[in-house]
Parts: sequence; structure tokens; C-alpha cells
Amino acid sequence: MRNLLKVLLACVLLSVLTSFLSVAQNFPFSGTVKNSVSGAPLEGVNVYVTNLSTGVVTDSAGYFIMFLPQGVHAVEFSSVGFESKRRNVPVHRAMTINIDLDESSQLLQEVSVSGQAEDHNISSVELGVSKMSMKTIEKMPTFMGEVDVMKSLLMLPGVTTVGEGTTGINVRGGNIDQNLILLDDAPVFNSSHLMGLFSVFNPDVVRDISFYRGAIPAQYGGRASSVLDIKIRTPETDQIKAQGGVGIIANRLLLEGPVNKKVSFLLGGRASFPNYIFKLAPNKAIQDTRANFYDVTAKVLYQVDDDNKIQLSLYRSVDRFKLASDSLSALEVNATSSQYDWETTNATVRWDHAFSPDFIANVVGVYSDYNASISSLVPAVGFELPSAIKYRKAKADFSWLKGSHTIMFGGAGTQYILEPGHLQPTSSESNINEQLLQNEYGLELAGFASDELIVNTKLTVMAGLRYSYFQNMGDRDVYSYQPGVPYSHESMVDTTHYSKGERINSYGGAEPRLSLKYSLNPTASVKLGYNRMRQYLQIISNTTASMPIDRWQLSNPYSKPIIADQVSVGYFKNLRENVYELSAEAFYKTTQNLSDYKDGADLLLNPALETAILHGNGFAYGVELQAKKNMGRLTGWLSYTYSQARIRTKTDFIEEQISNGNYYPTNFNKPHILNLSAIFKQSARVSFSANFTYSSGRPTTYPLDKYYYHGAYVPYYENRNQFRIPDYHRLDLAMTIDDKPSRQAKWKGSWVFSIYNVYARKNAYSIFFKPNNQLYYVHADVYKLSIFGSIFPSITYNFTF
Repeated sequence: MRNLLKVLLACVLLSVLTSFLSVAQNFPFSGTVKNSVSGAPLEGVNVYVTNLSTGVVTDSAGYFIMFLPQGVHAVEFSSVGFESKRRNVPVHRAMTINIDLDESSQLLQEVSVSGQAEDHNISSVELGVSKMSMKTIEKMPTFMGEVDVMKSLLMLPGVTTVGEGTTGINVRGGNIDQNLILLDDAPVFNSSHLMGLFSVFNPDVVRDISFYRGAIPAQYGGRASSVLDIKIRTPETDQIKAQGGVGIIANRLLLEGPVNKKVSFLLGGRASFPNYIFKLAPNKAIQDTRANFYDVTAKVLYQVDDDNKIQLSLYRSVDRFKLASDSLSALEVNATSSQYDWETTNATVRWDHAFSPDFIANVVGVYSDYNASISSLVPAVGFELPSAIKYRKAKADFSWLKGSHTIMFGGAGTQYILEPGHLQPTSSESNINEQLLQNEYGLELAGFASDELIVNTKLTVMAGLRYSYFQNMGDRDVYSYQPGVPYSHESMVDTTHYSKGERINSYGGAEPRLSLKYSLNPTASVKLGYNRMRQYLQIISNTTASMPIDRWQLSNPYSKPIIADQVSVGYFKNLRENVYELSAEAFYKTTQNLSDYKDGADLLLNPALETAILHGNGFAYGVELQAKKNMGRLTGWLSYTYSQARIRTKTDFIEEQISNGNYYPTNFNKPHILNLSAIFKQSARVSFSANFTYSSGRPTTYPLDKYYYHGAYVPYYENRNQFRIPDYHRLDLAMTIDDKPSRQAKWKGSWVFSIYNVYARKNAYSIFFKPNNQLYYVHADVYKLSIFGSIFPSITYNFTF
């Protein structure tokens, strides 16, 4: 591997030198593309030079730049929903051009899964990347009519979840905390509303989605599996507009428009009060359940001048979920009702500055707070347990176009403050004892540089290097333990106090990234990618599904950062002038310093987590196949994934070993996943869509036997995750009826009718056992828990004016 990297780096350096020697023969060709009606800049427009088979994509300001040799070039400007335009551009000096595109009123001919050029999948160097437009997501069938960004990712290869109604996704063998989720550069630590039924992203405000699970660019870091980069729409600059929707679960409203010639705004809100739905359930416990949520997204754009732009993004999300009854075994509390509260507050300010058309800087400041709590108002056991994550970040990125090079470099500093929990009684009648866990403090510094180099018409190389450094700091105590025995509260022998800002310990290292694309012919290419990722923040949990109150932990003297190395290779082929796309990707990933809990571990209020968790290594591998149809009345994709994920903990003590020290499946290991998503455009007004998904049942641990102890039967477990719950499959259907395209009225509406779980399959979320004690015979009854064991029809009305 080292010799291969040396050869590749030598090729890159040689091609860089060659390219710089020839750059003097090229001239900059730049311009802006706008909507011919509104005058708004168009992002994601393909600017393609047909005679050179190369192109770029416009940015959020509709701007593009590229370098062309002297001569007359045929340039095509195209974007989904707009009429394409062609221009013959004579280039003998620096050239600038402005293009207006007309909206298309023809029958929809394609579903865009990427905002890139039509052959982007074979011409780009990107590997393991999916870019989905909201137009595609909005047409997909949804649960209770709510368009869901996170649920749409489950239709992509290599992405799965532990079950319905759960938060987070699992990507290529990684846990949910190994995914970096960004909303306009601000992190989202809990992406769910209503305990995982919906995601926190308002579909009306989302511009586009970039999902990286393969060769991840060097500017991203901090997570070991994937990056989900979600961008908020650029506000309308021409006139005040509004849009929204009324549904069974939630209602939405969005306002946007100009304040003056330089300032425009966007304000979107969504709220849900589904308690009336719970009252329809036959189960009394469900009838008494209470839940609601709201989220607000805002963005202000200040176009200072042609070279400077300032954007302010704000996001606020609040959830309340009250269960009629709940056994809080982790707190040793049996409450008759429990309430979960969680909220996210994010703010991002971004300054974009163009030093020149080919040298651009982005400076970003991020403020993020995530707060969660669980509480009970029952007098005898009244309590509240809040926790929080405070995140502050400043970063600067620079991009430089130099001939056939696209160079990026920058740096970032991130401060973490974790408040793990403060258990406190809510009244004098409560028998709960107060308990305060120590805060955790950390500082992460990172710098990166990358270069995407077009070596020739066949070979493109993107090489990058990221270096990250993390420091764990006081104010906190660190415990020491007796050597030669397992860590436990009984083996604790000393305590060392570190004052505020004092370094406790540190970690750091290089994170190389490399991607190669080699074109076999104009319609096929092969790609190779490698990346190393370091993660200094992770969830510590012993539950299968994530909860709002899950405990997060920073890397410390007893918990090293997660380090993941992934190699991937892919073959990409287009047919019939890019109407069909075929792809096959294979990956192999190793992961160091994974955490898993000891048998019977208590995590939530444990003041010394190192006594309850073990660390080990894991690996994952798989093959992802996908066939996609982009044009015609019938569009969509079919994907199949085969994968495996294993973990093995390392310990010197037999009593702590999991599965006898052997590798065992992760909780989210599903070997087979099949997804089908299709959209049929019957007319300019009516379209039908369908989703079908199948996956292997997730691993679980069943008792192998039982033994009698102090008057009770106790189940006996041996190896972890050696059984599986039944396989999962589901079919969803939807129909969308839009207004007539020729209708000129200001108010336009559309109806969406959807059916979730068409054949009402009772998919198992879990299998559990209850003892059935009889006089002379003791056995256990087996039960299956289904989250959505029925058909769910819904109707939603969307409008714009």
C-alpha cells in the first residue's frame, strides 16, 4: 500500500508540473446564469464544453469559471426544469458571458438524483457520493405524507437503519454517531422528530443534499463513516413569495423575498400536534401519549457587492414526547409517565469573498447547542435529567482554480462542552437522590489541502491531506485504577484533578484522502478511493435504537478516538446517451477503538464510563449495485447491497470478554438490502411513485437457557448477536396532482396522496420473551414488537403564491 501511494503521489506531482507549464495557453471563461423570469441566480447549472468533453457547475450565486484553450468552443448550458441553451464562444482572451435560462413547461423527462452534468457519474472523480434534489425527494412516497430527507437516504445503496421509528442511519458498517450531519455548516446531533418518526429538516427550505460515504473530500472531518451536507435554499431576490403545506401530521409555511436590492430573506416554519391521532388507537397507553414538535429555519443574504456576500442561517427545533407509562430501568425508576424533551439551536454566519474570479474564500462561524432531558412529575419519583452538547467552530476555506487544477485548503478550530447529565428531584416528596456528572471539555484543530487535477482526458486525480489534533481538557477529575484487574468502582485507587483549561491528554494524526478516475471510453470509467477519518466524539449506549438522552463522550485517557480506513473501487457505465446509469462499488473498511458495553453495564449515570465499556476493532466490507433511469416518463433506480460488519473487543480479563473474544456482528449488520424507487409521469399534472424495500433482519441476542436463582428464573445469554429477527420488507405508493403548468394564477396548489406499508406487513422491530410460570412447568412466551404494523394512508396539500 505504501509503494502504491508513493507511485500515485509521484504521478500527481509530475502532472502538476506539466499542467503549470501549459497553463499560459489557457484563458479564463466565466459568467453568471440566471432565471429569465425572476432574474434569480441559478445554482447547479451544467456548463459543458462539448468539443472538449469538460464542464463545470454554477455555484449558489449562479457563477462559473473555467479555463479554455484558444479557439471557438461550443458551450451548452442546461439544468433540470429549464430549456437548454447553446453558444459558440470564441476564446482568445479572458471572456465573460451572462446567460438567462427559460423555465421548461414540457412534460417532465427526468428525475434528478444529482445536480451535476448528465454524465457526472462517469466523468467526475467522486466515488461513493449521492446528490439528491428536493424535486426527487418530494415525489417519493412518505410516511403520513411528510417529505423526509433522512428517510429518503434509506433508499440509497449502503444505507440502513435498525428499524422503523428510529433516529439515525447506519452507513457501510458504521454506528449512527459516525455520520456527520450538517445544515449550512452547523452540526445536527439528533436528526429526528417524534422519537424517530420524522427528520428535523423542513423540506421547503432545503436546496440540495450531498451524501458522502466513499472517498470523502479533505475539507470534511470528525466522523468515521459518512458526511451528509444539507444546504438551505438561497432566498428569492426578485419578489416576495410564499409556499407551504397542510398534512395529517404537520403544517408548513415558508416566506421569502427581497428586503431591498442587497438584502433578501427566507423564513420557514413547521409544526405538528398529532395527539388526536393517538386517541384513535385502541390501546389505552397509546391514547394517553402526548407529542408535538416545531422547527423554524431562517436565512438572510446580504449581497455586499460582486465580490462579497454574507449569509446568516438560523435553525431552531423543539420536541416534546410524553409516554403514558415507562420503566426507566437505567435510572432504577418505575414511573407511571415519562416525558422526553430535546431541542437544537444552530446559528451560522458565512462570508464569501472573491479575491479574483479564480480565487475565492469562505469564512464561517458556527454556534450549536443541543439540549435533551427526561423527566417525571409523579410526586414519589419526580425527577429531571437534563444533558447538553455545546459546539463552537470557526473555519476558513479557500478554493483556487489554476488551469487544470482545483485547489482547496483551509483550517478550523472547534470547541466542545459536554454536559452528560444532572439528575435532580422535582419536589420534596420525591425519593430521587441528586447526582451531577462531570462536564467534558475538548478542543479540536484541523487543517487540510487538496488538489483535483485533470491529468488528461482519461485520468483525473484528487489528492488531499487533513491533519487533526484533539485536546481533552479540565475542569474535571480523572480516576486511576489498580493494575492487573478490570476497571471498576471497587478497583479505583486515586483521583487527579485538572483545572479549567489544563490539558489532560491529546490525540492527533494525518488523514490522507485519494481518489482516482480513469475513463475507459466516453461512456464508462473506473474509480479508486481511499480515506482515513478520525472521530473524537461518540455515543456510548447499550440500546439498539438511539434515544434523545443518549450519552455522548469525548476522547479521553481511557477512550481513544475512532480511526477508520476505507478503500473503495467502482465501475460506472452510461447507456443510451446517459438515459441509463449502471454502477458497481465495492468497499473494505477497518475501524479502530470502537466502544461496546460490558454485559449488564450501567451507562446513563455512571460517573466513570471506563468501568462499563470495552474497546476493540472492527471491519466491514460490501458490494453496492445500482441501475438508474434518468429520462422518460418512467424514472427511478434499483439498488442491491451485500455487506457484513463485525466487531471484536480486546480485554485481558476472561470475565469481561464478549463472545469469547471472537468477532461478532454489529447491532445494525444487515447482509442483504434491496431498494426500488420509481416515478411515473402520466401527464404534466399527474405522477405516480412507488418505493419497495427489503432487508435482512438485524442481529439480536436470545437467551439459550435459564437457571433458578433465589426464587426466580434468570435467562442465560452466551454469544452476542448470533440470531436475527425476521426479514423486513415494505411497499409504499403515492400519487401527486399538480396545477396545470399553463395556469397563470399566483396561487398554485398540488395534492399528494400516499399509502405507507401497502400490504400492512407487521415487520418485527424486536423479538422478546416473557416467562410464563405454571405450577410444575416454566416456559417463556415469544412476542414480536412491530412499530408500524398496519397500512397508513395520508393526504397532503401543498401550495405556493
